[in-house]
Amino acid sequence: MDDIHEEIIRAEFPALVVAERDRRLAMGFDYDFQDERGVHRISTTPADMAGWDEVTKLATALSATGDTVSKITILTDTGSVQVTAQEWHQILIAAGAFRQPIWQASFVIRAMDPPPVDVTDDTLWP
Repeated sequence: MDDIHEEIIRAEFPALVVAERDRRLAMGFDYDFQDERGVHRISTTPADMAGWDEVTKLATALSATGDTVSKITILTDTGSVQVTAQEWHQILIAAGAFRQPIWQASFVIRAMDPPPVDVTDDTLWP
């Protein structure tokens, strides 16, 4: 590989890793309520995450006032479901378990020298 081609690849590499990370972060995950509500597919696109911010603010306010019974209606890929503030916080914990390994992998991949040929290779990601 010539030096110019290698420089181009190295210059584009960070953006390729970020694009793949963002694609994987947006895939969503399954959350099991472990009751009659069953398993719901939780969306994690950028637009969904903006909605998450609204729900998180409300759940935090409810928690801060000691409210353990009020319901928040959310829409998942599976359908509409009601959650308490505590249940929303459990979803946030599950989201962290899904999302944080993807973030960590992106940092490891960006630090690879030489960079991998294909940043979409599943063996590089959790």
